[in-house]
Amino acid sequence: MDNDNVRIPCVLMRGGTSRGLIFKDIDLPVDQFTREQVILKVYGSSANGQIDGIGGGTSVTSKVAIVGKSDTQNCDIYYTFGQVSINEQEIDYNVTCGNMASAVGLYAVEEGLVERQEGETTVKIFNTNTNKLMEVDIPVEEGAVEHKGNFAIAGVEGTGAKITVNFLDSSGAFTGHLFPTGNLVDQIEANDTVYEVSILDTGNIVAFVKASAFGLHGCELAETIDKTTISQKIEALRVQVGILLGLFRKEQQVNPQVSALPKITLISEPQSYETELGTYNNKEDVDIVGRYMSMGKLHPSFAVSGSICLATASKISGTIPHEVAKSTQSNTIRIGHPSGSIAAEVFVENNESDYKLIKGGTGRTARRIMEGTAVIPAYLIR
Repeated sequence: MDNDNVRIPCVLMRGGTSRGLIFKDIDLPVDQFTREQVILKVYGSSANGQIDGIGGGTSVTSKVAIVGKSDTQNCDIYYTFGQVSINEQEIDYNVTCGNMASAVGLYAVEEGLVERQEGETTVKIFNTNTNKLMEVDIPVEEGAVEHKGNFAIAGVEGTGAKITVNFLDSSGAFTGHLFPTGNLVDQIEANDTVYEVSILDTGNIVAFVKASAFGLHGCELAETIDKTTISQKIEALRVQVGILLGLFRKEQQVNPQVSALPKITLISEPQSYETELGTYNNKEDVDIVGRYMSMGKLHPSFAVSGSICLATASKISGTIPHEVAKSTQSNTIRIGHPSGSIAAEVFVENNESDYKLIKGGTGRTARRIMEGTAVIPAYLIR
Protein backbone atom coordinates (compact mmCIF):
# COMPACT_ATOMS: atom_id res chain seq x y z
CA MET A 1 0.00 0.00 0.00
CA ASP A 2 1.29 3.45 -0.95
CA ASN A 3 1.27 5.50 2.25
CA ASP A 4 3.29 8.35 0.76
CA ASN A 5 0.59 9.56 -1.65
CA VAL A 6 -3.10 10.37 -1.65
CA ARG A 7 -5.21 9.90 -4.78
CA ILE A 8 -8.02 12.30 -5.62
CA PRO A 9 -10.53 11.58 -8.43
CA CYS A 10 -10.70 14.18 -11.19
CA VAL A 11 -11.43 14.57 -14.89
CA LEU A 12 -9.42 16.58 -17.41
CA MET A 13 -11.80 18.34 -19.79
CA ARG A 14 -11.81 20.91 -22.53
CA GLY A 15 -14.59 23.44 -22.43
CA GLY A 16 -14.69 25.77 -25.43
CA THR A 17 -11.19 27.19 -25.80
CA SER A 18 -10.21 26.42 -22.20
CA ARG A 19 -8.89 23.29 -20.51
CA GLY A 20 -8.64 22.20 -16.90
CA LEU A 21 -9.42 19.64 -14.23
CA ILE A 22 -12.85 19.19 -12.72
CA PHE A 23 -13.03 18.00 -9.12
CA LYS A 24 -16.03 17.08 -7.04
CA ASP A 25 -16.15 19.26 -3.94
CA ILE A 26 -16.51 16.23 -1.65
CA ASP A 27 -13.24 14.73 -2.93
CA LEU A 28 -11.08 17.72 -1.99
CA PRO A 29 -9.85 18.68 1.50
CA VAL A 30 -12.34 20.80 3.42
CA ASP A 31 -9.70 23.21 4.72
CA GLN A 32 -9.32 25.96 2.10
CA PHE A 33 -5.55 26.39 2.49
CA THR A 34 -4.92 22.66 2.19
CA ARG A 35 -7.29 22.47 -0.77
CA GLU A 36 -5.39 25.16 -2.63
CA GLN A 37 -2.04 23.53 -1.88
CA VAL A 38 -3.37 20.29 -3.35
CA ILE A 39 -4.61 21.99 -6.54
CA LEU A 40 -1.40 23.97 -6.97
CA LYS A 41 0.62 20.76 -6.60
CA VAL A 42 -1.48 19.03 -9.24
CA TYR A 43 -0.94 21.95 -11.64
CA GLY A 44 2.75 22.29 -10.78
CA SER A 45 2.64 26.06 -10.40
CA SER A 46 6.07 27.40 -9.49
CA ALA A 47 8.77 29.87 -10.49
CA ASN A 48 9.78 27.22 -13.03
CA GLY A 49 6.36 27.22 -14.64
CA GLN A 50 4.13 24.13 -14.50
CA ILE A 51 6.58 21.45 -15.59
CA ASP A 52 5.84 19.41 -12.43
CA GLY A 53 2.09 19.27 -13.02
CA ILE A 54 -0.71 19.20 -15.56
CA GLY A 55 -0.91 22.97 -16.08
CA GLY A 56 -0.27 23.97 -19.66
CA GLY A 57 1.65 27.14 -18.95
CA THR A 58 -0.99 29.45 -20.44
CA SER A 59 -4.02 31.20 -19.01
CA VAL A 60 -6.43 29.02 -21.01
CA THR A 61 -4.85 25.72 -19.88
CA SER A 62 -4.41 26.58 -16.20
CA LYS A 63 -8.00 26.50 -15.01
CA VAL A 64 -9.81 24.44 -12.40
CA ALA A 65 -13.49 23.76 -11.73
CA ILE A 66 -14.94 22.45 -8.47
CA VAL A 67 -18.51 21.17 -8.57
CA GLY A 68 -21.07 19.76 -6.20
CA LYS A 69 -24.69 18.73 -6.08
CA SER A 70 -26.90 21.65 -5.10
CA ASP A 71 -29.61 21.34 -2.46
CA THR A 72 -31.60 24.31 -3.74
CA GLN A 73 -34.57 24.01 -6.07
CA ASN A 74 -33.53 26.58 -8.68
CA CYS A 75 -30.26 24.90 -9.65
CA ASP A 76 -28.82 21.41 -10.08
CA ILE A 77 -25.17 21.94 -9.18
CA TYR A 78 -22.81 24.61 -7.95
CA TYR A 79 -19.59 25.50 -9.76
CA THR A 80 -16.54 27.28 -8.42
CA PHE A 81 -13.99 28.42 -10.98
CA GLY A 82 -10.34 29.01 -10.19
CA GLN A 83 -7.70 30.67 -12.38
CA VAL A 84 -4.54 28.86 -11.33
CA SER A 85 -1.42 30.99 -11.46
CA ILE A 86 1.39 29.63 -13.61
CA ASN A 87 4.36 30.95 -11.65
CA GLU A 88 2.85 31.86 -8.28
CA GLN A 89 1.31 29.84 -5.45
CA GLU A 90 -2.04 31.52 -5.98
CA ILE A 91 -5.51 30.68 -7.27
CA ASP A 92 -7.80 33.56 -8.24
CA TYR A 93 -11.49 32.97 -7.52
CA ASN A 94 -12.55 36.59 -8.16
CA VAL A 95 -13.31 35.78 -11.78
CA THR A 96 -15.42 33.26 -13.65
CA CYS A 97 -15.15 31.27 -16.89
CA GLY A 98 -17.91 30.58 -19.37
CA ASN A 99 -15.76 28.27 -21.48
CA MET A 100 -15.17 25.94 -18.53
CA ALA A 101 -18.89 26.18 -17.73
CA SER A 102 -19.56 24.23 -20.93
CA ALA A 103 -17.29 21.45 -19.63
CA VAL A 104 -18.94 21.60 -16.21
CA GLY A 105 -22.38 21.14 -17.78
CA LEU A 106 -21.19 18.17 -19.81
CA TYR A 107 -19.46 16.70 -16.75
CA ALA A 108 -22.63 17.02 -14.65
CA VAL A 109 -24.66 15.06 -17.19
CA GLU A 110 -21.98 12.41 -17.75
CA GLU A 111 -21.45 11.94 -14.01
CA GLY A 112 -25.18 11.57 -13.32
CA LEU A 113 -25.42 14.73 -11.23
CA VAL A 114 -28.37 15.75 -13.42
CA GLU A 115 -31.14 13.56 -14.77
CA ARG A 116 -30.90 13.26 -18.54
CA GLN A 117 -33.72 14.63 -20.66
CA GLU A 118 -34.17 13.42 -24.21
CA GLY A 119 -33.22 15.95 -26.88
CA GLU A 120 -31.58 18.46 -24.60
CA THR A 121 -30.70 18.45 -20.92
CA THR A 122 -30.48 21.89 -19.34
CA VAL A 123 -28.02 21.97 -16.44
CA LYS A 124 -28.86 24.75 -14.02
CA ILE A 125 -25.66 25.95 -12.37
CA PHE A 126 -25.08 28.27 -9.43
CA ASN A 127 -21.73 29.96 -9.99
CA THR A 128 -20.19 30.66 -6.58
CA ASN A 129 -17.71 33.19 -8.00
CA THR A 130 -20.48 35.57 -9.09
CA ASN A 131 -23.44 34.29 -7.06
CA LYS A 132 -25.30 34.17 -10.37
CA LEU A 133 -27.04 31.43 -12.34
CA MET A 134 -25.87 29.83 -15.56
CA GLU A 135 -27.65 27.38 -17.82
CA VAL A 136 -25.78 24.91 -20.02
CA ASP A 137 -27.72 22.94 -22.63
CA ILE A 138 -26.31 19.45 -23.34
CA PRO A 139 -27.62 17.49 -26.37
CA VAL A 140 -28.92 14.00 -25.51
CA GLU A 141 -30.01 11.33 -28.00
CA GLU A 142 -31.59 8.02 -26.99
CA GLY A 143 -30.48 8.54 -23.41
CA ALA A 144 -26.83 9.13 -24.29
CA VAL A 145 -24.87 12.35 -24.47
CA GLU A 146 -24.45 13.37 -28.12
CA HIS A 147 -20.82 14.17 -28.85
CA LYS A 148 -20.87 14.21 -32.63
CA GLY A 149 -22.00 17.30 -34.47
CA ASN A 150 -21.09 19.87 -37.08
CA PHE A 151 -20.66 22.83 -34.74
CA ALA A 152 -17.22 24.42 -34.89
CA ILE A 153 -15.60 27.06 -32.71
CA ALA A 154 -12.55 29.09 -33.68
CA GLY A 155 -9.44 27.96 -31.82
CA VAL A 156 -10.45 24.28 -31.58
CA GLU A 157 -9.79 21.71 -34.30
CA GLY A 158 -12.76 19.84 -35.78
CA THR A 159 -16.43 19.91 -34.91
CA GLY A 160 -18.72 18.58 -32.21
CA ALA A 161 -22.19 18.77 -30.74
CA LYS A 162 -23.24 22.31 -29.88
CA ILE A 163 -23.38 23.13 -26.18
CA THR A 164 -25.09 26.42 -25.35
CA VAL A 165 -23.86 28.40 -22.35
CA ASN A 166 -26.13 31.12 -20.97
CA PHE A 167 -25.44 33.66 -18.23
CA LEU A 168 -28.70 34.67 -16.50
CA ASP A 169 -29.21 38.14 -15.03
CA SER A 170 -25.45 38.54 -14.70
CA SER A 171 -25.39 42.36 -14.53
CA GLY A 172 -23.20 43.59 -11.69
CA ALA A 173 -21.98 40.15 -10.69
CA PHE A 174 -18.92 41.57 -8.92
CA THR A 175 -19.76 45.25 -8.40
CA GLY A 176 -23.55 45.29 -8.16
CA HIS A 177 -23.93 47.39 -11.31
CA LEU A 178 -23.77 46.78 -15.05
CA PHE A 179 -21.76 50.01 -15.29
CA PRO A 180 -19.63 49.94 -12.10
CA THR A 181 -18.76 53.65 -12.25
CA GLY A 182 -22.23 54.74 -13.30
CA ASN A 183 -20.81 56.08 -16.57
CA LEU A 184 -21.07 54.81 -20.13
CA VAL A 185 -17.57 56.17 -20.75
CA ASP A 186 -14.81 57.00 -18.28
CA GLN A 187 -11.59 58.91 -18.86
CA ILE A 188 -8.65 57.19 -17.18
CA GLU A 189 -5.07 58.39 -17.11
CA ALA A 190 -2.18 55.95 -17.59
CA ASN A 191 1.12 56.05 -19.48
CA ASP A 192 0.86 59.87 -19.51
CA THR A 193 -2.23 59.43 -21.69
CA VAL A 194 -5.93 59.86 -21.04
CA TYR A 195 -7.86 56.85 -22.32
CA GLU A 196 -11.59 56.69 -22.95
CA VAL A 197 -12.96 53.37 -21.70
CA SER A 198 -16.34 51.74 -21.22
CA ILE A 199 -16.39 49.48 -18.15
CA LEU A 200 -19.06 46.79 -17.78
CA ASP A 201 -19.69 44.01 -15.26
CA THR A 202 -21.64 41.12 -16.78
CA GLY A 203 -20.10 38.10 -15.04
CA ASN A 204 -16.57 39.45 -15.35
CA ILE A 205 -15.49 43.09 -15.27
CA VAL A 206 -14.20 44.21 -18.67
CA ALA A 207 -12.91 47.62 -19.74
CA PHE A 208 -13.17 48.33 -23.47
CA VAL A 209 -10.77 50.74 -25.17
CA LYS A 210 -10.10 51.48 -28.81
CA ALA A 211 -7.05 49.68 -30.17
CA SER A 212 -6.06 52.93 -31.86
CA ALA A 213 -5.40 54.42 -28.41
CA PHE A 214 -2.29 52.20 -28.34
CA GLY A 215 -1.32 52.97 -31.93
CA LEU A 216 -2.80 49.70 -33.20
CA HIS A 217 -5.19 48.91 -36.04
CA GLY A 218 -6.97 46.30 -33.92
CA CYS A 219 -6.30 43.23 -36.05
CA GLU A 220 -2.79 42.65 -34.67
CA LEU A 221 -1.91 39.24 -33.22
CA ALA A 222 0.11 38.03 -30.22
CA GLU A 223 3.45 38.66 -31.92
CA THR A 224 2.69 42.38 -31.77
CA ILE A 225 0.38 42.83 -28.79
CA ASP A 226 2.47 40.71 -26.41
CA LYS A 227 5.56 42.84 -26.99
CA THR A 228 6.45 44.55 -23.74
CA THR A 229 6.20 47.97 -25.40
CA ILE A 230 2.48 47.31 -25.93
CA SER A 231 1.49 44.82 -23.22
CA GLN A 232 2.97 46.89 -20.39
CA LYS A 233 0.95 49.93 -21.46
CA ILE A 234 -2.21 47.84 -21.58
CA GLU A 235 -1.44 46.44 -18.12
CA ALA A 236 -0.83 49.95 -16.78
CA LEU A 237 -4.30 50.96 -17.96
CA ARG A 238 -5.79 47.81 -16.41
CA VAL A 239 -4.24 48.65 -13.07
CA GLN A 240 -5.69 52.18 -13.18
CA VAL A 241 -9.14 50.76 -13.97
CA GLY A 242 -8.73 48.43 -10.99
CA ILE A 243 -7.79 51.34 -8.73
CA LEU A 244 -10.82 53.32 -9.94
CA LEU A 245 -13.09 50.39 -9.06
CA GLY A 246 -11.47 49.80 -5.69
CA LEU A 247 -10.06 46.42 -6.73
CA PHE A 248 -6.45 47.56 -6.25
CA ARG A 249 -4.76 49.98 -3.88
CA LYS A 250 -2.69 52.79 -5.36
CA GLU A 251 0.53 51.49 -3.81
CA GLN A 252 -0.20 47.84 -4.63
CA GLN A 253 2.13 45.82 -6.85
CA VAL A 254 -0.38 44.10 -9.14
CA ASN A 255 0.49 40.75 -10.73
CA PRO A 256 -1.75 39.93 -13.73
CA GLN A 257 -1.25 36.20 -13.06
CA VAL A 258 -2.77 36.57 -9.60
CA SER A 259 -5.37 39.33 -10.03
CA ALA A 260 -7.37 38.51 -13.16
CA LEU A 261 -9.95 41.29 -12.92
CA PRO A 262 -10.55 43.74 -14.41
CA LYS A 263 -10.00 42.53 -17.96
CA ILE A 264 -8.98 44.81 -20.81
CA THR A 265 -10.24 44.38 -24.36
CA LEU A 266 -8.99 46.36 -27.35
CA ILE A 267 -11.72 46.96 -29.91
CA SER A 268 -11.86 48.20 -33.48
CA GLU A 269 -14.26 48.44 -36.39
CA PRO A 270 -14.84 45.35 -38.60
CA GLN A 271 -11.84 44.62 -40.82
CA SER A 272 -10.38 41.75 -42.77
CA TYR A 273 -7.24 40.06 -41.46
CA GLU A 274 -5.29 36.81 -41.29
CA THR A 275 -5.78 34.90 -38.04
CA GLU A 276 -3.24 33.11 -35.85
CA LEU A 277 -4.31 29.90 -37.58
CA GLY A 278 -3.55 31.24 -41.06
CA THR A 279 -7.22 31.49 -41.99
CA TYR A 280 -8.83 34.68 -43.27
CA ASN A 281 -11.43 36.71 -41.39
CA ASN A 282 -13.65 38.76 -43.68
CA LYS A 283 -14.90 42.06 -42.30
CA GLU A 284 -18.34 41.32 -43.67
CA ASP A 285 -18.64 38.36 -41.28
CA VAL A 286 -18.13 40.29 -38.02
CA ASP A 287 -19.73 43.27 -36.31
CA ILE A 288 -16.71 44.28 -34.24
CA VAL A 289 -13.11 43.16 -33.72
CA GLY A 290 -11.77 42.48 -30.23
CA ARG A 291 -8.48 41.58 -28.60
CA TYR A 292 -9.06 40.21 -25.08
CA MET A 293 -6.19 40.29 -22.59
CA SER A 294 -5.77 37.47 -20.07
CA MET A 295 -3.07 37.24 -17.38
CA GLY A 296 -1.03 39.93 -19.10
CA LYS A 297 -1.09 38.34 -22.54
CA LEU A 298 -3.38 38.28 -25.55
CA HIS A 299 -6.06 35.59 -25.28
CA PRO A 300 -5.64 33.19 -28.24
CA SER A 301 -9.34 33.54 -29.05
CA PHE A 302 -11.97 35.21 -26.83
CA ALA A 303 -13.54 34.47 -23.45
CA VAL A 304 -17.22 33.51 -23.31
CA SER A 305 -17.86 35.98 -20.49
CA GLY A 306 -15.92 38.61 -22.43
CA SER A 307 -17.97 38.02 -25.57
CA ILE A 308 -21.22 38.44 -23.63
CA CYS A 309 -19.87 41.63 -22.07
CA LEU A 310 -18.75 43.06 -25.43
CA ALA A 311 -22.04 42.15 -27.10
CA THR A 312 -23.92 43.84 -24.26
CA ALA A 313 -21.84 47.00 -24.55
CA SER A 314 -22.32 47.03 -28.31
CA LYS A 315 -26.08 47.11 -27.81
CA ILE A 316 -26.01 50.18 -25.54
CA SER A 317 -25.84 53.58 -27.21
CA GLY A 318 -23.16 55.86 -25.82
CA THR A 319 -20.56 53.19 -25.11
CA ILE A 320 -17.33 52.90 -27.05
CA PRO A 321 -18.20 49.42 -28.43
CA HIS A 322 -21.53 50.77 -29.70
CA GLU A 323 -19.66 53.58 -31.45
CA VAL A 324 -17.24 51.14 -33.08
CA ALA A 325 -19.57 48.24 -33.99
CA LYS A 326 -20.87 47.97 -37.54
CA SER A 327 -24.36 46.81 -36.66
CA THR A 328 -26.13 46.53 -33.32
CA GLN A 329 -29.70 45.89 -34.46
CA SER A 330 -29.55 42.13 -33.93
CA ASN A 331 -29.37 40.50 -30.51
CA THR A 332 -26.43 38.50 -31.86
CA ILE A 333 -23.10 40.31 -32.10
CA ARG A 334 -20.28 38.67 -34.09
CA ILE A 335 -16.83 39.36 -32.69
CA GLY A 336 -13.63 38.89 -34.67
CA HIS A 337 -10.73 37.59 -32.54
CA PRO A 338 -7.17 36.27 -33.10
CA SER A 339 -8.29 32.75 -34.09
CA GLY A 340 -11.53 33.54 -35.91
CA SER A 341 -14.81 34.78 -34.50
CA ILE A 342 -17.39 34.17 -31.79
CA ALA A 343 -21.07 35.13 -31.79
CA ALA A 344 -22.80 36.11 -28.56
CA GLU A 345 -26.55 36.58 -28.20
CA VAL A 346 -27.69 39.05 -25.55
CA PHE A 347 -30.99 40.43 -24.35
CA VAL A 348 -30.63 43.87 -22.77
CA GLU A 349 -33.39 45.70 -20.93
CA ASN A 350 -33.42 49.49 -20.70
CA ASN A 351 -34.95 50.64 -17.44
CA GLU A 352 -35.70 54.27 -16.64
CA SER A 353 -32.34 54.85 -14.98
CA ASP A 354 -30.20 51.86 -15.93
CA TYR A 355 -29.62 48.94 -18.27
CA LYS A 356 -29.90 45.29 -17.33
CA LEU A 357 -28.57 42.18 -19.05
CA ILE A 358 -31.42 39.66 -18.88
CA LYS A 359 -29.60 36.82 -20.62
CA GLY A 360 -26.44 36.34 -22.62
CA GLY A 361 -25.01 33.24 -24.21
CA THR A 362 -23.00 31.57 -26.92
CA GLY A 363 -22.35 28.14 -28.43
CA ARG A 364 -19.40 25.96 -27.39
CA THR A 365 -18.13 22.41 -27.74
CA ALA A 366 -16.58 20.37 -24.94
CA ARG A 367 -15.14 16.94 -24.32
CA ARG A 368 -13.77 14.64 -21.64
CA ILE A 369 -10.06 14.13 -22.31
CA MET A 370 -8.84 11.97 -19.41
CA GLU A 371 -10.23 10.60 -16.17
CA GLY A 372 -8.57 9.07 -13.14
CA THR A 373 -6.85 10.27 -9.99
CA ALA A 374 -4.40 13.01 -9.18
CA VAL A 375 -1.50 11.76 -7.06
CA ILE A 376 -0.74 14.08 -4.14
CA PRO A 377 2.07 13.76 -1.58
CA ALA A 378 0.39 12.73 1.66
CA TYR A 379 2.31 15.34 3.67
CA LEU A 380 0.25 18.09 2.00
CA ILE A 381 -2.94 16.75 3.55
CA ARG A 382 -1.85 15.33 6.91
